Amino acid sequence: MSTVFKWDTKDMEHLLASCETDGILPYVEKYMPAPSYILESGCGLGRYVKYLHDRGWKVVGLEINKDAVEATKKYWPELEIIQGDAAESPFKDNVFDGVISLGVIEHWTEGPNAAIADIYRTLKPGGTALITTPCVNTIRNIKHKIWWDERKDKEAYSNWRKNNKPLPNRLNKKYKFYTFLAFGDFFEYRFTKKEFRDEVLKSGLKIIEHKPSAVIDGLYHDLNPGKKLVKFEDWKFKPSISGKAINKALATFPFFHPHMQIIIARKPAKSKTK
Repeated sequence: MSTVFKWDTKDMEHLLASCETDGILPYVEKYMPAPSYILESGCGLGRYVKYLHDRGWKVVGLEINKDAVEATKKYWPELEIIQGDAAESPFKDNVFDGVISLGVIEHWTEGPNAAIADIYRTLKPGGTALITTPCVNTIRNIKHKIWWDERKDKEAYSNWRKNNKPLPNRLNKKYKFYTFLAFGDFFEYRFTKKEFRDEVLKSGLKIIEHKPSAVIDGLYHDLNPGKKLVKFEDWKFKPSISGKAINKALATFPFFHPHMQIIIARKPAKSKTK
């Protein structure tokens, strides 16, 4: 079962505007140019469905959250938004020229296999997938080794050390990858570069590009004491002068601090539906 994210409909216009700055659009334009038929699998409040629809793409959104689907249909009634599970979508095989999945595949406790397999199934032979997911970057890997996230929750960490409850999520054997949050209900996995590549390749997709993504987001989340280097307002990251300089310097080291990673992959032109 996937985690169901709760969206705030007051953010819809800010989310739509973020399509211009989040770094995803150039990949869509390069690999899925209009009027390609595109699925956004796990579309939330439909920001990319709206953005692409208005610019000549044929696009449909799939979202598990019923409230988000209803809100999007009410706000943007011209869009095609369908309620459903991205791991078991209602679409036929070999339908789409492209599938976009932005921060979705990490939300299944069972792992990303079913969600990626569904992307493969619904793509036409020769079609392209654009998939992003959180990254175990260098900074997060160091923090993980010293139990940084667990220690931040001082009360839970202390109770575990004294009473063995609550159990840190990393010690729960049902979780297969680096788990965020450190304690409590499952929210998402974060994958190493190799783990992400391996999961995509298992599906039969062939990787074209694999790059860091959402780099300034990583500075905000992992290297931002007191939120002084980067602020986040109206779905925009607003770095200080120092924040910009530090982010630029650190970005020269790939996968050092990005929040996300992106894979562009293609379904072979001659392939069998799984």
